[in-house]
Amino acid sequence: MSSPFGVFSRYEEYRKRTVPDRILMRRIYGYAKTYRRNLAIGVGAIFLSALTGLLSPYLHKVAIDQIIQPRNLSGFIWWIPLFVFVTLSNYLFQYVQIFQMRIVGENVVAKLRDEMVSRLQVISLRYFSEGEIGRIMSRPINDANSVRIFLRMGLTSIIIDTASIIGSLIIIFVLNVKLALQAVAILPFAFCSALLLGRLSRSAHRKVLSSTGGLTSKIQENLSGMKVIKSFVQEEKAAKELDKVQDGNVKANLRAIRISASYMPVVQYMRVIGTILILWFGSLMVLSGEITIGTLVAFTEYQFLYFMPLMDLVMAFDQYQSAMAD
Repeated sequence: MSSPFGVFSRYEEYRKRTVPDRILMRRIYGYAKTYRRNLAIGVGAIFLSALTGLLSPYLHKVAIDQIIQPRNLSGFIWWIPLFVFVTLSNYLFQYVQIFQMRIVGENVVAKLRDEMVSRLQVISLRYFSEGEIGRIMSRPINDANSVRIFLRMGLTSIIIDTASIIGSLIIIFVLNVKLALQAVAILPFAFCSALLLGRLSRSAHRKVLSSTGGLTSKIQENLSGMKVIKSFVQEEKAAKELDKVQDGNVKANLRAIRISASYMPVVQYMRVIGTILILWFGSLMVLSGEITIGTLVAFTEYQFLYFMPLMDLVMAFDQYQSAMAD
């Protein structure tokens, strides 16, 4: 079938998207700019949350080096209130950023669905006659929900995790350049692994979206044509056809899950190697007097602060691949 509508219904699973991600993100911002105030508050809270989160390990270093080791326990009089203030501020900023970003996400997807439905009401009848209604329904329901999840959770994670990673790397280089170089030696391998998995994830998620549309279409066909199916005693044939479509959907989801599930172990292995490097070289530097014990403790905590966000980031990247797969 040569018409674009036939291609939409039958060959959608084999069609590749040619629109660059930056164009899609610009379109999403076109929907989000109405809620610029909520977006600005949310992004501001994200950066403040990342900043207060980065202060805690440094406060631990100060406590060890300036209070515990010198046995100057009176220093806790000012340290404890400061630590409590930083921790509570971090929780407050997290609450604000989650609340504001979810407001933006829900409203953007509502506008997106409204525009889809408005477009469907004026589009040519040929689109509906040659397209599959189930696939058409899948756009404002399933595909829009993927965008919703990304805006509510994925985008927030990408911003805050990127800020945490950059901030942690800056701080450890300020603390000690030599140990910092050892600490970040494993990061290029982690990023390359994440990028490779991301390329595979995009293809897998597109297959999931298209197969979900096909499943929705088959269910809609069976339900709307149930009188005809029963009249010609075709229940068994219809059930077999549905099972075939559902099997394809399950296989597509399982492949996407296998790729998504491999993100965490890969980055976790990298983190274990990075921790070993820090503890080994850091212990030698403590013994030689190059750094203090507090600095080594801060390094291990900052290593956690840039590897945990890295794991969150690759999971958010997976959500991004799902949202951009269409």
